[in-house]
Amino acid sequence: MGKKIFIIRPLTRTAYEVGGYCRKALTKLNYEVKIFDYHVERISGRIKLPVIKSLESSFAEKLLFKEISRFSPELILAIKVDRLIPETIAAAKKKFNIPWANYWIDDPLWIDISKTLSPFYDYFFTNDPECVPIHKEAGCPNVKFLTFACDPDVHRKINLSRDQICKYASDISFVGAMVPVRKEMLEAIADFDLKIWSDVSIQYTNEKLRITREPIPLSSGLYSKFTGESAWGEELVKVFNASKIVLNIHSQKGGGTNLRTFEATGCGAFMLTEKRSALADLFRIGEEIACFETADELRNLVEYFLGHAQEREAIARQGQKKAYKEHTYVHRVRDMLSCVKFG
Repeated sequence: MGKKIFIIRPLTRTAYEVGGYCRKALTKLNYEVKIFDYHVERISGRIKLPVIKSLESSFAEKLLFKEISRFSPELILAIKVDRLIPETIAAAKKKFNIPWANYWIDDPLWIDISKTLSPFYDYFFTNDPECVPIHKEAGCPNVKFLTFACDPDVHRKINLSRDQICKYASDISFVGAMVPVRKEMLEAIADFDLKIWSDVSIQYTNEKLRITREPIPLSSGLYSKFTGESAWGEELVKVFNASKIVLNIHSQKGGGTNLRTFEATGCGAFMLTEKRSALADLFRIGEEIACFETADELRNLVEYFLGHAQEREAIARQGQKKAYKEHTYVHRVRDMLSCVKFG
């Protein structure tokens, strides 16, 4: 076995999945990996008492330190873990003298939080290239842009049964939480065969990153397009395999793209995504993915590619080749570790 890496992940769904993909990729590269689920709100999330929160945080820290001591890693890798406070990181670095890295996956929306955490890490990998100078200015010694990826064992072409085709198939699919910017864009194609894999609600995030939800009104042209279900893991793979067009609309501003870009191309689906500055360095636009910037352009491209199946399928094939060649989690962790000096 190679060097030992201790992964810390929260129980939030995306970070939890990414942590699992990283563990698998590191194991393939012959690293010895232990994963630790860090959760400080098992009780205090339900019982809002300061004393409960303090006791639970103390218990979570002690358990974390115990597992680090038992495993004796040469690198600690946090997958976002926004509840891992600077004081705990500083105490752990003093106690164990092990380098710490963070694979942060929620910039720029969470930049006010991430820039307070990044200076406490030896290495900080942000999902948005425009946030790199912000973290450097905050005092983080080593910052790099590192985007998402796919896992070819999960994100792949599959054969669907008749029942699965009936459930998952559509001309256009959109997977993800419904937020105002997405709703506005999707309204431009509400008259197409569209399935939205989400709860029938719209999600708002305030300046304190607190989420509230409101139901989509019956009068909305999008109401009938919602499945009322989210799609993750194998469900997500089925949706992408059953869709003629997988649509990606980002939930926040910035230059980076999101997880769905790589999961969809990994499944061999045709990806039509909102344009971002980072995409041109990741895929050949027009040959491996297609991009739009405005609602009018989105509608025109949907009409065009639904009418040009051969071109659409050729782009999908090339997109999958690129995803497997350059955008797997093995590629990402190799890139990450090329920057790291182990303890």
